[in-house]
Amino acid sequence: MAMNPHRKSALAAVLPAALLSALLAAAPVQADCLGMQIHSHRGNGQAPENSLGALRAAYAGGFDGVETDLQMLGDREWVVHHDQATGRVVRTAAPVPVNSLRSADWRAARMTLRGAVTGEAPPFASDLAQLASSYPQGTLNAEIKTVAACQDVGALVQQLRGEVGHGNWFLTSPVEGNLRCARQADREGYLGLIVLDPRNAQALGNSRATRFVASHAQAPRLDRNWLSNLQGRVGAPVGVHVDARTLEANRNLLNDAAALAMPVFVYAVDGDSALASALQKARRATGMWPSGAIIDGGAEAFCAKLR
Repeated sequence: MAMNPHRKSALAAVLPAALLSALLAAAPVQADCLGMQIHSHRGNGQAPENSLGALRAAYAGGFDGVETDLQMLGDREWVVHHDQATGRVVRTAAPVPVNSLRSADWRAARMTLRGAVTGEAPPFASDLAQLASSYPQGTLNAEIKTVAACQDVGALVQQLRGEVGHGNWFLTSPVEGNLRCARQADREGYLGLIVLDPRNAQALGNSRATRFVASHAQAPRLDRNWLSNLQGRVGAPVGVHVDARTLEANRNLLNDAAALAMPVFVYAVDGDSALASALQKARRATGMWPSGAIIDGGAEAFCAKLR
């Protein structure tokens, strides 16, 4: 039976690893990675980041899910894009904030791959939904990058619900308000809060300001009380998506989350090797794997690092 975290029990597809294995014994994960879900970060790196080509290759590449990013244009159309502005991945006449563009501007833009302009137009959320519909075995893991009004988040939920027929998708965001808005539109779907670690501020850009923040910051504290309060504010099923450094700083996170039946996904701004090391340390300390990992490289090579 294919994973269906949204339409059935969203929690069942993303619970901590031990519970996940028990609940989904009849539905082995695609990546065969010790019971964890393995999601591709913005698609296959041989195509432009977050392009349909990159995401299609990831769906076909043995992953359990595909992580991607959503932002909203000035005319309130949702599009697939990571950065707040164009220039790095999507080329427009000049770098501008994504929310200043309209749909016609987005269609006219072109994606880049390692600095070279390609002939591929950046996708809309409707393009993403159409692609995801063709891969019911792979979870669409879509992050809302921007602060959005509840009516716009609700419209996104309704769009994905209507266009991804198999229902195998969920939303995440570093903005808790976005998740509360999504919960109003969907009482049962899984939602994930992305917990940003300020010690990784330089990942946003290497500047004097980000270096200052990173050097003075402390790790987020995610104890059981914090997790329980998050669950109360957003409503279950909800989980946390954390950086590897955050996992290492919160040694009881996997145990506390398991006690509350909350999923934990882990990524690493420092790359897959750092992520594998953090997961191995957590496993030795707790006897547990997280619910899933979001990686940059291939699933098979990553999982081999853990065995």
